[in-house]
Amino acid sequence: MLSATEIRILDLLPRESHENEQAPIRCQTRVVPISSDPDYETVSYVWGDFRNTSLIEVDGHNVPITKTLEAALRRIRHLETRALWVDQICINQEDNREKACQIPLMRQIYSKTKQCLIWFGEIRSDIQLSDAQSALDVIRFFNDLAQDSPPGISVYSSISEQTLPNTMKAFGSIASHEHPWWHRIWTLQEAILPSKACMIWGPLSISWETILNAGQSCISQPVPRIFWPYIDIINRLFTQTNGLIFSKNSSEGPLITVYRWSFRRATNPLDKVYGLLGLFPPGTLPRSECCNYQLQPASLFAMLTADLVENSKGLHPLALGSYAGSPGSTPNIPTWAFDFGLSGSPHRLSVNGDGASWYLVNVYYEYRACGNKEIDWELFRLDPEYNVLTLSGYMVDETAITGTKLQDDRPGIQCISPQSAISYINDWYRTAEEFYQGREYLQGSNIQENWSDSFWRGLLGGLVLKDEFFLEHEAQQEDIALAKEFVRTGEINEVCFSIFGNMCHRSMFITKAGLLGFGANSISVGDQVWVLNGGNVPFILRPSSGNPVPGSHHMIGSSYVDGIMKGEAATETHKTESVYLI
Repeated sequence: MLSATEIRILDLLPRESHENEQAPIRCQTRVVPISSDPDYETVSYVWGDFRNTSLIEVDGHNVPITKTLEAALRRIRHLETRALWVDQICINQEDNREKACQIPLMRQIYSKTKQCLIWFGEIRSDIQLSDAQSALDVIRFFNDLAQDSPPGISVYSSISEQTLPNTMKAFGSIASHEHPWWHRIWTLQEAILPSKACMIWGPLSISWETILNAGQSCISQPVPRIFWPYIDIINRLFTQTNGLIFSKNSSEGPLITVYRWSFRRATNPLDKVYGLLGLFPPGTLPRSECCNYQLQPASLFAMLTADLVENSKGLHPLALGSYAGSPGSTPNIPTWAFDFGLSGSPHRLSVNGDGASWYLVNVYYEYRACGNKEIDWELFRLDPEYNVLTLSGYMVDETAITGTKLQDDRPGIQCISPQSAISYINDWYRTAEEFYQGREYLQGSNIQENWSDSFWRGLLGGLVLKDEFFLEHEAQQEDIALAKEFVRTGEINEVCFSIFGNMCHRSMFITKAGLLGFGANSISVGDQVWVLNGGNVPFILRPSSGNPVPGSHHMIGSSYVDGIMKGEAATETHKTESVYLI
């Protein structure tokens, strides 16, 4: 077994001069200290089906490897010995102790590599080699756009309106909708950490830097008209490469990096966490760095969420949505933990075709419901036995009524149209009107007199947002007027982006004291509105009964509650108490 400071290098031996490309693959291994800065290249690839293997010779023994890796080794085999680090062979995959020792070294392994060889497999049988070459020329063309004097598309004779349909078919085959490399969690650090990389696609190759630069040019330069019919296919590649650049430049913290790539998959759900650790310096996520393959996924995801709370020094990780019990969710995951086992959010509705996946991420810091009250770090604790998170805060009120729950326009489509959104908004408004007119104890109060403005402001989440759900400005009366106009006329206007983003995640509720808010679609009458210390938004909690932890609560989700989003409730006399989230 390797020590915690050693790695195994695979020497890929050349074929004999009399042998053809199908000659048996022969390799030797050697163990070296990572601190000795050995010379090697890494290989990034999709493992493929381990039930479909080939035998290669390693140190004189037959060793099974996946067909995908076999194809990669054949393509990169030189006439001289080639030193490689390949996870499938260089780590004993049957030894969890060795894996636990090697995973903490991934950051060094991929940072120190001479270059990473990113294997995209053989060219599909339905794609001509010439079309694949033209697809790479499209990437080179977009790379050239960033030059002070770009040469123009005429330089690339392979690109023409006549050949472009087949070219873009080939292009699409290496983009995210069709190629599995973009969906595996381990390939992320393999592309981000190396200082140099090269994509290999059958007999073709292109520098990774060219691909990254092309993606940047695509968003910073006008796209030539010839490519307009194919812009969706182009974006399927360059959206992913631009995300890699964001993460590589460390312009985002661990929370955003983890959230950005949470859609990627792993055969073992624990690797959804372990496959990301190499992106951060040691000690960034201390609980998660244990690399214990005996853990249950629910426990590891709870540990990572707690690590992210400590790293971000706030409750932002808890505000990204509670998915416990949703279709495909991780068994036994605590309601407060972010479920990294989910690939995408199949349970979340989209409005007008947009699921607003970044809404809860980007609006969080526009509020400060807790005022100046930070997390009580002496109290903060994760109980690993029950996955209970201890925080502090105070209950503001209890929900008295909830609006109609959002549902698909048609079963299975997970989307509602603008017309359906208007129907829900009108229904919610009537529900609110009946509530405030029927509560004598609210008559004459500011809440009763101003509830309509609270409704429309709450529908906007108090904000008018621009692209990617970043703040344009706080909602004003003219924005409320635009929201009313949309509901009256059905015509999309500049505040609809904010309305739809909010509705993807929230529906209306009113508390006993008359506070109007928008919270998770699963909210029920009797749920409680809490302001947790260190939380920029109010949280909806549900008291738990029959739990081994007395006084525990389920996390339902974050919310917008009009009138308390800037710390107004924090200035009142509230008894701060411990709260136990399960």
